[in-house]
Amino acid sequence: MKTVFAASVVLCLAAIIASGPEVRVAGQDATGVLREVDQALGASSLKSIRYSGTGFAYAFLQNPRPDVRYPKFYAKYTRSIDFEKGVSREETTRAQFENPPSGGGQQPLYTDTTGAAVTGESSAWGGGAVALTPQGFVRAAMAAKATLSQGRVDGRPATVVSFTVRDTYKVNGYVNAQHLIERIETWTPQPTLGDMSIETTFSDYRDFGGVKFPGRIVQKQWIYPVLELNVTTVEPNAPVTLQTPAGGPQGARVESTKVADGVWYLAGTPDPNSQLVEFKDFLVLVESSVTEGRALANIAEAHRLVPGKPIRYHVNSHHHSDHSAGLRAFVAEGSTIVTHEMNRKFYDEVVLKAPHTLDPDALIKAPRKAEFVYVKDKGKYVITDGTRSLEVYHVNNGHANNLLMSYLPKEKLLMITDIFNDFGMPRPNDPPPGLVSPYYAALDTRLKELKLDVERLAPSHGRAVVPYSQFADKVQGKVQAPAPRPITETR
Repeated sequence: MKTVFAASVVLCLAAIIASGPEVRVAGQDATGVLREVDQALGASSLKSIRYSGTGFAYAFLQNPRPDVRYPKFYAKYTRSIDFEKGVSREETTRAQFENPPSGGGQQPLYTDTTGAAVTGESSAWGGGAVALTPQGFVRAAMAAKATLSQGRVDGRPATVVSFTVRDTYKVNGYVNAQHLIERIETWTPQPTLGDMSIETTFSDYRDFGGVKFPGRIVQKQWIYPVLELNVTTVEPNAPVTLQTPAGGPQGARVESTKVADGVWYLAGTPDPNSQLVEFKDFLVLVESSVTEGRALANIAEAHRLVPGKPIRYHVNSHHHSDHSAGLRAFVAEGSTIVTHEMNRKFYDEVVLKAPHTLDPDALIKAPRKAEFVYVKDKGKYVITDGTRSLEVYHVNNGHANNLLMSYLPKEKLLMITDIFNDFGMPRPNDPPPGLVSPYYAALDTRLKELKLDVERLAPSHGRAVVPYSQFADKVQGKVQAPAPRPITETR
């Protein structure tokens, strides 16, 4: 674990260093270097491109524990880019790789799942930006005030072309002696990881219809890969019809429903949802969110529902990106974080220390020392005021080894996430009739071990509180994970 977190600190420091003064390269100017790269890649002659291949996709920050790589999937990938509009569409089909299933990303996948992401010039800055592709980088750099410095790629000297996007986001491209781009790096705001690094490497350049394009593309977000692609087809100036997507992040919205005396289910967008429990002199908010905005909206709704009482505790179910994005907001609120002991190093050394210069968050604006309560493996922590009790338990499972669930014994209400969901629609991780997901089975086993009397469940990935019978039906049958299913060009 030391190596993982030390590496993260290095990357965070790199974000700061990258914004410093350039070391100019004597005898060269950025325009001349970019013209040579443009000639080698044929960037200015391209209006569009479509490329595809197979390899592996990884679910970002959905690892089973914070100190291992993201979960891996067999993948088939196609990307279309309209350079003139600055619009890109990525389509990825994923199939189960991990055996047994390990981590999130909709696992276990009993059927293949296909998703698409469209990004434009007004989209949130991230790994899908057109400027982070070889030809897209050249076009963006030539239109900007690029500068030169010296760097290395795998020990080899490289010319580094740098420019800034939207007056905020630094982009560095590493050019080799053959005038080809080997690596592009940038940083983007991520609520859990701060100024997160995105590094894309390109290798095995080949000629595709008169255009040089890499045969191998690998992208890392933070310190782990999210894509490893072996490119098989490239169509220069392919006919593409892409519409510019609407810009701006999804706004946070909270709709509270009272489910018991002093207990509310906080539904809304973006998913997941949270639960609020009132005690005599304080409040407890269970679950964070996928964005800081939703976490702040949950906090505001809690104070609206129960004015005058502090949110003394925040129960953080696990470290996944859609459940930890609001953690820093709760620290700024003054809440004590209840989480699993496995998260200690990750939260102390990364989440609380990573720079947030690109998008200062609530904790930057109102610094406060974090207070934690750590729950051990198979452990229990009780929050009580002498009348009401909230019991927090660890649940050993494959989705997240550090998962916590919360139980109100008087109300017989279980608050759970990910190893029981209620989306109200078919999902690729729905097992065939007669089979039971090992993730659901882990929850069933834990409930029987603890002999908890559960009548209702409040799933964070869901729409409302549901009867226990809805979960009981899901754990009838044979516990069986899907077999790994490699994806090829013909499947």
